Amino acid sequence: MRKIVNLSTCLILAIFALPGTAQEAGKPSLTGTWQLDSAKSELHNSKMTSATWVIDEGDNSIHITETEGAKGKKIDLQCTTDGKECQVAGDKSRASFWYNGPILVKMQTKGDQVTRFRLKASEDGKTLTVELTHIVPQTDKIDLLIFQKQ
Repeated sequence: MRKIVNLSTCLILAIFALPGTAQEAGKPSLTGTWQLDSAKSELHNSKMTSATWVIDEGDNSIHITETEGAKGKKIDLQCTTDGKECQVAGDKSRASFWYNGPILVKMQTKGDQVTRFRLKASEDGKTLTVELTHIVPQTDKIDLLIFQKQ
């Protein structure tokens, strides 16, 4: 009887451990310098024509420096990737990040506007696709930003 209880306990622990291991294994590396490819992007609501994102990931953190437009507007943010909110330097907004499988989700609030970014790296790690959805005010079309790793 004791062996059955021990075996059952080990089996239950193994079952609960597997989803976390699979999710960590599916987590892509977004670290690097990414240049917007406006020719491949589908911009409906965003007026972004050029952008460079420098991303540095830690175990449970992310640091992103975004440089956008001809004037080089810089936005700097450093957050955890566990859903906790952080301030975005240079933008007067708040953001939170978390992983949904292989996709890094960023929810950003600026005044009464809420925007969701879904970042996904290609299997070869050379392309970053960012799905940008305006939640408030809601829009019908989703922007698709395509970045190439430099």
